[in-house]
Amino acid sequence: MGIEQVKSELRRFLKTADRLALCLSGKWGVGKTYTWDALLTEAFNDNTVSPPRYAYVSLFGLESLSDVRRSLFENTVEAAAFKSLEPLEATVSSVSDRLSHLASKWRAGAGLIRGIPIIADYSGLAEKAGFLDVRDQIVCFDDLERMSDTLALKDVLGLISFLKEKKRCKVVLLLNSEALKDHDAEAFQVQLEKIIDINLVFEPSPEEAALIAIPDRSTPRLQWVADHAITLGISNIRTIFKLLRITGRLEEILGGYDERILKQAVHSACLYGFALYQPKDAPPIETITEERPYANLFGDTTEKTPEQIQWSELLKKYGYRNADEFDLVVFSGIRSGFYDSIKIKRAADALVRNYALQDQDQAFSKVWDIYHNSFEDNADEFAAQLKKSIQDNAAAISPANLSASIATLKKIGHGDDLEEVIARYVDSRDEDKEFWVGDSMAPRFHVEDPDVAAAFAAKASQFGDDRKLPHVLADIVRNRGWNGGTLEFIDKHSAEDFYAMLKAARGDELRQIVYGLTYFRNIANADETMQSITAKALSAMQRIGQESSINRCRVEKFGISVQEA
Repeated sequence: MGIEQVKSELRRFLKTADRLALCLSGKWGVGKTYTWDALLTEAFNDNTVSPPRYAYVSLFGLESLSDVRRSLFENTVEAAAFKSLEPLEATVSSVSDRLSHLASKWRAGAGLIRGIPIIADYSGLAEKAGFLDVRDQIVCFDDLERMSDTLALKDVLGLISFLKEKKRCKVVLLLNSEALKDHDAEAFQVQLEKIIDINLVFEPSPEEAALIAIPDRSTPRLQWVADHAITLGISNIRTIFKLLRITGRLEEILGGYDERILKQAVHSACLYGFALYQPKDAPPIETITEERPYANLFGDTTEKTPEQIQWSELLKKYGYRNADEFDLVVFSGIRSGFYDSIKIKRAADALVRNYALQDQDQAFSKVWDIYHNSFEDNADEFAAQLKKSIQDNAAAISPANLSASIATLKKIGHGDDLEEVIARYVDSRDEDKEFWVGDSMAPRFHVEDPDVAAAFAAKASQFGDDRKLPHVLADIVRNRGWNGGTLEFIDKHSAEDFYAMLKAARGDELRQIVYGLTYFRNIANADETMQSITAKALSAMQRIGQESSINRCRVEKFGISVQEA
């Protein structure tokens, strides 16, 4: 049943003179009470309510029919009560809040009830004398599923029938039927057909729930929350209200930051809030807060359950991949209810730097569009903008991209002042030695242009070399590769240096050194440096093997034949 159909039927119910019993059921938090309160207030303000008296009774905590009757008396108000305060705004209060205010005011200020002095047994008097006054009105019962075990369901349903038949009341029952115990649910269904005249099911779609909870979408945050709630399939307006409160607090903390920071915060917060407040309907919180940036790099061969596939598809549709440091700080605030503004801003600052690099990278790529996107004779324009972009966006330009840019400028006849362009790039990058040495295994560090390579080598030479030969050899074995300059560093050591190092080493360190020194002898296309290292390594090992019979055996187990001394 559509929400507009439900609203139309509720308005008709409020207006009709017929004494009917209506049940409005639905899942917890979908907005049953919220919608009823809004339509009731609207009807009272429009003078379209019949009869013009009302009582709201929450059955939560009530332990007997006497408690229910007394509550009916205490919470009955006339139509004027709805106009005695300023008109309610949908996002400010509810009818039940107003009635609670009026009821407390009654008890605090009343000294007489219909001329009878209040005596010590107020409870008994309110139940017996007060209940006589409950007639010709609308009665709303809420929280049936949360009433005390001492209050029997059949007695409450019997009271509803009595109010309708004998007291000329119209009765509304707001029900979360899913929360009833098994035997209560069965008994309710049996009695329902007997006493309920109109049975409405409140099942808003995510779009309808978002419209109820967020009718005003005049700011980006409000629009984002509405869009995210719809994408996640949230139809619980209480959850949406919580998301509004959470994102409102984040907006306060992140005021003044790049809008993209708040947008990420809202995006992640809506997902985390959904998982925390509706764990049965959302992906597991442990999964979505796990940092797994490379989890699917080589594909996930683990067989997934249908539920896991469902969650995976939802997260893909939502555009969520993994949690970064900023997301985890946001999640911590949502879970604890305390939003540490210092930590959030510190994480936001890191994101600002990342966004700045992204912007610079996009600006650099945009210049290359001049080159790739036409056959115009615009070399001068391209060269001028490329040189300027290298200077402006150096922090986001990799060594490989710098090298390719310089090489291209040379090819198109704009090789003038490139030494200055390269120098400015080098001076603007505050990097460690490894950046300037490069890594032959990493494409982004691959430098081919000789002028760029020379500038990088000069910069690298300014750093002291504190590498230790045993550690370098162990890294080659562990990583099955090496960085630029590594082979030259090893080769500058003599066979005597290798011999002394081998004699001093023990255990795993010894084995890693041997494997590192002999790593290049099985490489088919070994260059001169690799051949030099291998020759010196074999010389050192031969020398050790010739020292004794036991050392000969030790050396030969590494596949090295020892010549006679």
